[in-house]
Amino acid sequence: MPVYSQNMKCHGAALLLCCGLLVGLATCGGEQTPQPTEGPGAGGSAGGSSGGTGGAGGDHAGGGQAGGGGSAWDGVPTDRPLRLSFIGNSFTHQGPIPHLVRDLAASVGWPAPTVDYSAPGGETLEGHQTIPESLTLVDAGQWDFVVLQEYSTRPTDNAGDPVAFKSAATWFYDRSKLASPEAQVVLYETWARHPDHPIYPGTFSQPAEMQAQLRVHYNDAADGYIPSNAAADPATDVQVAPVGDAWEQHLADSDPLRLHGTDDYHAGPNGRYLNALVLYSTIYGVVATGVSELGLDSQDAQRLQAVSDATTGITQQPPVFSQPPLQVGQTIQIDFGTIDTVVTGWNVVTDCTAGSLLDVVDTTGTATGVDVLITDAFTGANELGLGANTLGYPDTVSLDVCWTGSFDGHTAALVETAAVTFDDLDDGRYEVRLFASRSGDDAGLGRLTRYTLESDFVDVESGDNTSDTALFTDVSPNSGGHMVLQVAVSPAGTGRFGYLGSIVLTKTSE
Repeated sequence: MPVYSQNMKCHGAALLLCCGLLVGLATCGGEQTPQPTEGPGAGGSAGGSSGGTGGAGGDHAGGGQAGGGGSAWDGVPTDRPLRLSFIGNSFTHQGPIPHLVRDLAASVGWPAPTVDYSAPGGETLEGHQTIPESLTLVDAGQWDFVVLQEYSTRPTDNAGDPVAFKSAATWFYDRSKLASPEAQVVLYETWARHPDHPIYPGTFSQPAEMQAQLRVHYNDAADGYIPSNAAADPATDVQVAPVGDAWEQHLADSDPLRLHGTDDYHAGPNGRYLNALVLYSTIYGVVATGVSELGLDSQDAQRLQAVSDATTGITQQPPVFSQPPLQVGQTIQIDFGTIDTVVTGWNVVTDCTAGSLLDVVDTTGTATGVDVLITDAFTGANELGLGANTLGYPDTVSLDVCWTGSFDGHTAALVETAAVTFDDLDDGRYEVRLFASRSGDDAGLGRLTRYTLESDFVDVESGDNTSDTALFTDVSPNSGGHMVLQVAVSPAGTGRFGYLGSIVLTKTSE
């Protein structure tokens, strides 16, 4: 495994690891200016292809307002994934924002877009003009949307160079249109620093002043400068994703969520979610209300969705998608337990008594029509598994479990069972792989768990398990599209508890 210096820039789509992050292009340094860097030790580009490829074409009729939102691009295709490229810095890389946009789109039913990005820490759009990987990304062509994000103080009068920002944005507009003539260009407006940041009151009197300058110059770039100075024809298919304005609107609430990270200028989890919401709505031209919460608290996510819609002014509802049947080779992964970390390609059931997930996503993040429900409650949950496993699963998958059984001993435990039901499965044959890990052997009693699917069962010892799975092959749903898994303490052992940590279901044949 290669090792990279913290002061080294690692560019190149072939790289898979930099600064400990799974990315394609990555930068582990900051900009060489006295300004604070946008993401020291962070930045990058990742291909992250999801849902296949599709060429850009005449699927967009324009129709969107350049500037702060309001109306959306017309004609976003529903039968193929969009191709989205992002140029920015850590304000794009952290999340990463392109992946969050992808996951939001897929959660609604859009074909999961193919996303790629170049986002070295602390970079400006002007700086990107000399980064070969950024140019290769743009020049790859067939993009439906190119998203441009500038260093966060450059589009300001007090601390930046607005003309240089607009000039660089125009340069990338022309280069993008040369490679992808039908592409739309989106300017990703950033946000003001937190009121406690030392940029106040010396550089700006308050966040409102900083945000006002960002708003003016992003909107002028879209409404005036690019149309007047771009060589590409037409030069009006550019608009602003008003991310910073959404921040300002939410932070004006009487009890706002914290959007900033601990450094008072990068985005924290709530802020990154809001960024992705605004970009999703701007690109797809539909409301953010109803998209996936991506692991956020439900009420918090709904508040931010409402703020996004109020800021963009978009009211168009997304199409009603009928999910296509699962294809042979398509896989669904479900993690059971209390750790609510969402890992791309995994669905998480955190309620072990009555949890349910509707239209779960497959390993690419594409929504399916399959539902997963706990139809017979587990007794409890814990996070006492072994994180390390030989299956390639994330640690969060093997650390936590749902369990059934009894502290009153083996005999009492045998009458306790739990069940998980897959609903709306298509006809066909499936492979189901089950895994659970719990540290220790319960004072020698063991943790032998019995899994029953259809009329077959498999026993697996869950104690200190890092590799053993229960595998069912060639199983099929009933005529109603249901498949029920029962989990229990195995009568073949002496244990008190049975466990379920994950289910991986793959369609193997029609």
